Amino acid sequence: MSRQTPTLLTPGPITASEAVLAAMAFDYNPGDVELLDMTRHIRSYVPAVGNASGTHVCVPLQGSSSFGIEASLLACVPADGKILVVSNGFYGLRACEAIEGVGRTAVAFEVPDFGLPDMRRLADAIDADPAITHVFVCHVETGSGAQNPVAEIGAVAKARGKGLIVDAIAAYGAVPLDIAAVDAEAVIVSPNKCFEGVPGMALPIIRRDVLAASKGRYGSFVLDLHARHEQYEQSGHWKFTPPTHVVAAVHTALKIHGAEGGQPARLAKYQRNWRRLVDGMRQLGISTLIPDEVASPIIATFHRPCDAKFDWATFHAGVKARGFWLFNGKLTTIPTFRIGCMGDLNENDVGRLVEAIADTLDAMGVRERAPRLIAAA
Repeated sequence: MSRQTPTLLTPGPITASEAVLAAMAFDYNPGDVELLDMTRHIRSYVPAVGNASGTHVCVPLQGSSSFGIEASLLACVPADGKILVVSNGFYGLRACEAIEGVGRTAVAFEVPDFGLPDMRRLADAIDADPAITHVFVCHVETGSGAQNPVAEIGAVAKARGKGLIVDAIAAYGAVPLDIAAVDAEAVIVSPNKCFEGVPGMALPIIRRDVLAASKGRYGSFVLDLHARHEQYEQSGHWKFTPPTHVVAAVHTALKIHGAEGGQPARLAKYQRNWRRLVDGMRQLGISTLIPDEVASPIIATFHRPCDAKFDWATFHAGVKARGFWLFNGKLTTIPTFRIGCMGDLNENDVGRLVEAIADTLDAMGVRERAPRLIAAA
């Protein structure tokens, strides 16, 4: 089996290694000891990456990570709960939608210009509304690439007796997060971002005491993490038909993650990729949306050139024809595009990507590459 072409450079899914893809080439019996061992390894390894083996448990469930967000909200937040959402981009707004979708109340704490939250303002917002029970934050807002200070936000929440819920979907496995230290009630993780697995599974990590207290709270049969956890503990089995091929692929990806040096090594790789990408794009005249000091190395967001000859569809097709698949979604009010630095790629791959982008822009006749700052219609 050979790597796919073109190379996938979206914010997730990512380009998986040949070993991860090969793991999906076999059928597995859901009740066989081999699959149960894979599941046990996933449940053990994932919280350990965040120093949470003793305080939290991982409860895998089928579906995208959005399933994990909803299930975690139901586990942590009572029916009359109110959640303050740190919102500095698209995924903060999406969190508000998810919260309202499960019947809880969301209030957005707006952070302007894709920046980072001011802790004094955050504390004041919490103090001003005694009904707030929880604070929700995306560790990395992948709409812009901004990396939020989860430890500081958690300290503000804890000092006021509020629970902390972290969307670490895009960052966990590379960007450091000490779950036990921030005392998060829930951290939602994806296997197909920094762990370099494949989609089809969500990996919510729930604090043990919170999970124990959540029995009967869910109002959902399939999103009941308490019931799922009990089944894992009693028999090792998934409560519903498991995504067997995904389990095998994720199990393999986690073994590779550990063998390569775990979170620190994965972070170092992405930092090298990100630095090569950002420097190369700036040399082409393409500027980043946010300053380096607030950016995460897992993704970079770039301004679209103001040149009238720049057209996203043509640009995307040209880069794809040269071997790289970019993300065609735009999540900011001004024209931008995003390139993921995650996956089974290295600095040499990123160098070839920059060359492909340069060739595509030249072929399009795009000479003026300063930002197009007019908000999209």
